[in-house]
Amino acid sequence: MDFEQGEIYIDGFSVKEKPLECKKTMAYIPDNPDLYEYLTGVAYLNFIGDVFRIDRDEREKLIIHFADRFELTKDLGNLISSYSHGMKQKLAIISALIHSPKLLVLDEPFVGLDPKASFVFKTIMREICDTGGAVFFSTHVLDVAEKLCDRVAIIRNGELIACGNTAEVRGDHSLEEIFLELTENA
Repeated sequence: MDFEQGEIYIDGFSVKEKPLECKKTMAYIPDNPDLYEYLTGVAYLNFIGDVFRIDRDEREKLIIHFADRFELTKDLGNLISSYSHGMKQKLAIISALIHSPKLLVLDEPFVGLDPKASFVFKTIMREICDTGGAVFFSTHVLDVAEKLCDRVAIIRNGELIACGNTAEVRGDHSLEEIFLELTENA
C-alpha cells in the first residue's frame, strides 16, 4: 500500500522514488519473525546474502562473526523448523545485519532472546549508532528504552504525545513514570 501524503527519506533516498535503494540501506526485524522453516539456518542466511548481493567470501565471514556472537553457529546446519523462538529471533537478527544496514527498524527486538543474546544485540545496536547509523525500535519495556535510547517518543492512540532527548523527556522521573502520567486518562 502506498502512502498518500508526505515523504520518507532513508539515507537521502525517497521511499517513493527509490524504494530499492532504501531497502538496501535498512533492515526490519519483527517481534515474531516469519522465516523459511524448510531451510537450514545457513541456507536462509545465504539466501538473504544472495538477495543483497553480498560477496560469498564476505558473507561467510559475516555469518560466522554474527553466529558466533549470538552462539548460533552449531545450529546453523539444522532446519529452522527445529529452532526455538529465541533461535529464530537470533537468526532474523543475523539476517538483518549481514548486509550492514545503516538503519534498523525493530519491533520488540528482545522478545525471546536470552540475557546474553540481549546484551550482544544491545552492544551491536550501540555500535551501529556510534558509526553513524540509526536504530528505531518499539518496546513496551520502558526501562530498556530508558537505558538504550538517545531519543524517545511516546505514542498514545496513534498520536505523538512526547518526543525528545531521553533525559529531557524523563526529567527527574523514570520513563515509566512519565509514560504512566502522560497516558493515565487515555
